[in-house]
Amino acid sequence: MQHTFLTQINPLLKIITSITILSIALILDNIWAITVLVLPLLLLVLISVRINLKILGYVSISLFLFMVVSTWLRDFDTSVFSTLRLVAIMLPTPLLASTTSPSDLIRALQATRLPSFLTLSLMLIWRFLPIIQQETQRILEANQLRGVDLKFQPQQWFSGLFIPLMFRIVAYADDVTVGLETRGYDPQAPRSNSKPLRWQLQDTIFTLSTTVMLAVVGYIELFV
Repeated sequence: MQHTFLTQINPLLKIITSITILSIALILDNIWAITVLVLPLLLLVLISVRINLKILGYVSISLFLFMVVSTWLRDFDTSVFSTLRLVAIMLPTPLLASTTSPSDLIRALQATRLPSFLTLSLMLIWRFLPIIQQETQRILEANQLRGVDLKFQPQQWFSGLFIPLMFRIVAYADDVTVGLETRGYDPQAPRSNSKPLRWQLQDTIFTLSTTVMLAVVGYIELFV
């Protein structure tokens, strides 16, 4: 994880901001307002996220195809607006994921007073997503060694990829369950935190900057 300004921001504040941006992106109707919303997000992604060129290529091609189909179904202005809205909906997630460590995410969820079982479930999902990705890559490589390239044989995806992956996931879930039981995990037991969330100067700066940006977006939406 790159150490940037966003990594120092209160994780709960980042979660609230992401949800707010997603909600606003869904209700905007002005193309200039959605543009003003997208540009700062793109800038933050370029500064804070280590971009994989291969993934960037896939995303760019997908957005281009989406824009072409939208233009064919409606018109060019509508396709541009729909593409910008899609980008505004997509960007907060990689920003949050790449600038928030699992421990910070758990601290933020605990600060919201969510039930312990729900916090544990979200923590395990967050923790095992990279492992699932690694297992998927291993299964693909194992099939390639047997002379089966699943990338070009989608008819083999169910038996060659999804079934083995489901068995791996179930095995990992069983290991986690046994580990929690042997360590006497009690979801209802009180817990302390060595690093409680604190409001700092950079959180105030981030909040003010975000408020100004959203105010500009709202003004453009209502009066331009």
